[in-house]
Amino acid sequence: MNIDNKISFVGGWILTTASTITLMGAFKAAFLGLIGGFFGLFGKEVYYYVRTEVKNKLPDIKAWWHLTKERFKINVKSKG
Repeated sequence: MNIDNKISFVGGWILTTASTITLMGAFKAAFLGLIGGFFGLFGKEVYYYVRTEVKNKLPDIKAWWHLTKERFKINVKSKG
């Protein structure tokens, strides 16, 4: 398939689509795209915020878990 066929195919598709879609339909599609884009960006920022908070708290949680295990080992040895 040569370049002329590709150009004519894409041009025909664009003209057919442009002639069949209403102006209100185009506005609805643009509006939905804006809403989807906004919430996509918002979701990405929430994900990065949560990931940063988890990474910041992880050393504290690991230290707490280690101390809890050691206390449990000491209590088990003293009772046994």
